[in-house]
Amino acid sequence: MDTVELALRIVLAVVFAAAGVGKLLDLEGSRRAMQDFGVPERAAPAVGLALPIAELAAAVLLIFAPTAQVGAILAALLLAGFMLGIWNALRKGQQPDCHCFGQIHSAPAGKATLIRNGVLLAAALVVAIGGSGPAIDDWVSARGAAELVAIGIGILGIAALVYAWTIYSENKTLQNDLRIARRAGNMGGRFGLPVGTPAPMFELDGMSGETVKLSSLLDHQKPVLLLFMSPSCGPCAGMLPKVRQWQDALDDRLTIAIISAGTSEQNEHLAEAGIENVLLQEGFEAGDAFSVKYTPTAVVVSRDGLIASALGETEQAIEPLVRLALRQGTNLMTVEGSAA
Repeated sequence: MDTVELALRIVLAVVFAAAGVGKLLDLEGSRRAMQDFGVPERAAPAVGLALPIAELAAAVLLIFAPTAQVGAILAALLLAGFMLGIWNALRKGQQPDCHCFGQIHSAPAGKATLIRNGVLLAAALVVAIGGSGPAIDDWVSARGAAELVAIGIGILGIAALVYAWTIYSENKTLQNDLRIARRAGNMGGRFGLPVGTPAPMFELDGMSGETVKLSSLLDHQKPVLLLFMSPSCGPCAGMLPKVRQWQDALDDRLTIAIISAGTSEQNEHLAEAGIENVLLQEGFEAGDAFSVKYTPTAVVVSRDGLIASALGETEQAIEPLVRLALRQGTNLMTVEGSAA
């Protein structure tokens, strides 16, 4: 049992050290993640800094046997907080970027993140309740060289398998996103404007009657996702929680504007859902200019005002279009098919 407790301490220490260092290397991302999980904007910078410091403190405390149980209690509290935040986001239909390991690795928080934190929480509780186990140097001195070599090889083997599985999972996700986006391009690209050509400039009314131009959307020096919707479109209404999540979480990297047909009264449900940057076309003149045939349909415009993607139709194609655009950063023109 002592060996198990020591192993759990080391695993927890490595995880929390990696998480703390990763967040400190990307404090802006940590702040943004705190806001995505509901921390007030004013408090987000302080919480975004305090969190990695607490994680590093837990890692240091876990290393040494006399303080390991205190470190395990701190780790358990942090993990319980993480799980509560993730559960609350999932309950609302949101899936913000967890920023779990900061600049090292990050991904949208979901059920897998919840399960992983649950396993780590169980490990922390074992150490906190069952005891810290022996000191690392005492444990090492009690074993022969051959045993230590075998254990080391085993650890390296497990680490290699975990790393290989992580790479495999990420590649599978990327390939699936690219496949969906390319398929959307094959379906809708016949109607979309050629990638690399200037985007049609438009001037539309906002929900409050203000005039908004595409050029003003581009003034923020970010790519623009134009999402065409209509008040009577059922799939469009189903996308609204996801659209609001994108606007909240990606505001500093991507401008998302909704172009809807009809009057402001007919589109009041968009404001009620918290959707911003809603522009109104009298008929379908803006959609026609971009060769849009159906709703919901999206297209990405580069920050230079060029068409940066083919049309993505339906949520299944629009979501990977957004992700692929973000992964390419500002160099949207390098993505094939329907992605920028």
